Formats: sequence, structure tokens, C-alpha cells
Amino acid sequence: MTLRLAAVIFEGGAPRHAVVREMTRLRHAVVQDTIERLQAVPVVDEIILCTNYPELSQAALALGVTVVTGTSPFHFGETLQAIVRQAKCDGVIYLGGAAAPLLSIEELEQLAKGVRERAPVVITNNPQSADIVAFAPAASVLAIAPPANDNVLAALLRQGGLTREFMPHSAGVHFDLDTPSDALVLALSPHVGRRTRAALDALPWDDARLRQALARMRAIHCECALIGRVNPAVMAQLNRHTFMRLRVFSEERGMKALDREAQGTVVSLLGHYLAAVGPRRFFRDLSRTCDVCFMDTRVLFGHFKLKLSEEIRFLSDLGRYQEIAHPWLREFTQAAVEADIPVLLGGHSLVSGCMWVIAEHLACREAI
Repeated sequence: MTLRLAAVIFEGGAPRHAVVREMTRLRHAVVQDTIERLQAVPVVDEIILCTNYPELSQAALALGVTVVTGTSPFHFGETLQAIVRQAKCDGVIYLGGAAAPLLSIEELEQLAKGVRERAPVVITNNPQSADIVAFAPAASVLAIAPPANDNVLAALLRQGGLTREFMPHSAGVHFDLDTPSDALVLALSPHVGRRTRAALDALPWDDARLRQALARMRAIHCECALIGRVNPAVMAQLNRHTFMRLRVFSEERGMKALDREAQGTVVSLLGHYLAAVGPRRFFRDLSRTCDVCFMDTRVLFGHFKLKLSEEIRFLSDLGRYQEIAHPWLREFTQAAVEADIPVLLGGHSLVSGCMWVIAEHLACREAI
């Protein structure tokens, strides 16, 4: 029997600061490009967008997409369950709004066919913090406690009895557009959609540190440090496509999915060292061990139990320390910007999907 398959995209928020609004415009462009790619997959029967943005709703409706607003107050799991009940579908492909800016039509088709052919199954891009989750039967999501966010959806469906499979590694599978640093790296890829490219070109953000990092990474035996929630697959990809030597310090993978961040139990050895010596000494010592560094700062924020707004985190990612009122984060960000090596700050995707994009970029440049 043929399964009726629905693709469900969630994209919501309430941006107030200019830097978050700029990021939001880019995310909306990604959502529309993702919708068009999904429409090119014959086995996807319906596309549903859950959003509270009026302009994005209008754009999606113009593309022929079903638009819903979600529960009030919004709850991720309860909203997803309500959508599944209403859609009366047999299988679901769930995507976070900016989770797949590089996922190809072929990869989406492979994902859709996998769900239809191998049910009962849940197929995901990440074992711990998933933002692409395809599953069948669709009703399996109704049998679990509704999760507060998408990070744990795949794990809960697996615990509910579905066989778990992983999408094949690729830049499209691993890249998630969460922070300004991700956006700067995304601009390197030739595979973005037309709306996404226009939105990237319109961003007023400085990419000088990224360009400096790339220049150093082209050198044979460049020492590249990856700090944060680093997946071993990233190391394998960089080793396969570059001549760099890697210095990797991986901590707290799954800290969101395991609720460690929410419970305040995140702990970082580098966080202890940073507290002992201060940001200036920390980055001076770091500069003595590598030529370039990509740092997932959210582990450190969790370690220090910092409750930072989205705009403050984004300003730190962009190195705009002058605009940061938080004393410690201002000092930390300034020390990173003024380090003797290029230091890129960001979230999980910076040391995950971004590195896939950078590896492909460097490999293409070597081939020219």
C-alpha cells in the first residue's frame, strides 16, 4: 500500500534586534527554497508550514503550501501531533525551518522513499540533536509524550518502537543554519537556492575573519582547532579532503537533547581553564597551539550558566563586542577577535555542518 507522505516545516519566532531580523530574513528565504525542492519530490503528497510570520505565511500560500500557526501558547510536540491528526498522513518528513539549505532534491527523494519503503522506521540526520526527522507510521508521534523541542524527537520515536536509521553523511545532511557564523559559511557554497543566495548577498556582516581562516587553511599542515560539540565524522571529512592537522577538543555532545543545558549540568574542562586564566590568556595560549580555530561557544555558555539572549549570542558570533553589554561576554569576544589567529565563534553547526561546507570549498579550490 502506498503511504501518504507529508513534509512538515516549522519556522517561528519574534525577532526584535536588527541582527536577529537579518538572520530571520535569511531563514525565510531558506524555507521558501526548501519548499520548492520538496515540491520537486514526486512522493511528497503535501507540504505543511507551521509559522507565526505573516509575510512568510503569504509567501508559502503563494507556493501552494498548507499553512498553520500552531498551538497557543506554542508547544512543539503538541503542535506536531495536532498537524499529524489534521493531515491524516501515513508518514512525515519533519524539518526545522533552516535545517536543510543545502539538502538536494535527490537527498530529499531518497529520504522520502526510505520512509515509504522501510516503515516502521525513523530516519534522522543526528542521533542526539535532530532537526531532520522522517518517520512512519505518522501515528507513532501520537503515542509519545510531546517533546518541547525537535532535538529529542527521533530518540523518542525510537524508544517508541521505530527502527532508527541515519541519513548518509553530506553537507546537506549536517548543515543547519542557526547562527550568523553559519550564514557566512553558507555563502561559500554554490548549492544554495536563488532566494537564499539573494538574502546572503544582502547581509551587511563582516566576513574578514572567515576569509583569513580560509587563507590559512589552504596551507599544507595548517593546525586547525575544533572546540565544542565535534562529531567524529567531521574529523574524517576534513582528513579526507584537506591537508590540515586537527586539534580537537570535543565536549558535551547532546547537551540539549539530554536536557543538560536546561538543568544547568553542562561542564567543560576548557571552561574551567578559561575561568582560571581569563579570556586574554586563554586565547594567547590557544594561538600558540594552532593557526586557526572554530569554537562552539554554547558549551562554554552552558558551563558558566549564562542566560544570554539570541541577539547577544549573535553579536558575539559576529565579533561585534562593542555592542555587547554583558561584561564577561564582551571581554571574551574582544579577546577572540584580537587573538593572533583567526578565531570563529558560533554554535554547534560551526563545528559540524559548516566544516563540511568548508572542506568542500577547500577541495574545490585545490582542484582549480
